Amino acid sequence: MTPDQRKIYNFIYAKGTATKAEIVALRSGQYYRNADKYIGDRLSRMVNAGMIERVKPGVFRIGSGKKSGSDPVNENQTKLF
Repeated sequence: MTPDQRKIYNFIYAKGTATKAEIVALRSGQYYRNADKYIGDRLSRMVNAGMIERVKPGVFRIGSGKKSGSDPVNENQTKLF
């Protein structure tokens, strides 16, 4: 986890749930332009990694720590390609 991700994670942990707007306000001084896009990209990567969960669009909470969306391997598949 990067230091920026740790700060976002700790902020959400302290609040229980946090909106994207709150997180952008927290971290916007770090970015010269378009902080909303950069924070949104970072939040998406954190959701994909399982660090946080998207409750609804723009609202986040602490995740389970497991990556989502992994499909099980078909047991009848004998080779990769």
